[in-house]
Amino acid sequence: MLKGLILKESLEDARVLALVHITRTESWHVNNAAQNQPATWTALSFEADEDQADSLTGQLSRSLNAQGWYVNASTTTHVYVIFPGKVFKYRKGDAARRESAKRYGRSINIPESQLDWSE
Repeated sequence: MLKGLILKESLEDARVLALVHITRTESWHVNNAAQNQPATWTALSFEADEDQADSLTGQLSRSLNAQGWYVNASTTTHVYVIFPGKVFKYRKGDAARRESAKRYGRSINIPESQLDWSE
């Protein structure tokens, strides 16, 4: 099973939500929003079949707003960090690949305090 978190405000094309099963919806007031982000986010926890992970993460990548957002998801063995136009997939615990994804996030102006996905 692929499980992850999408911030509704990060989506340029919300039709991608039809491809996942939303398991929980929360509203978060955030103190670390970047200048281009609203102060309240809608957090959507989701699940999808693991055999769809590579295809789905590509579709999520194409659905994100152009800059400053990402989606994180994982299976039992892999982490997916999904940026607009780019997906990092690495084995859980691979510190070098995690740092590569964080470095890329910084390059598209995601604040350091938001680069905190879990594995």
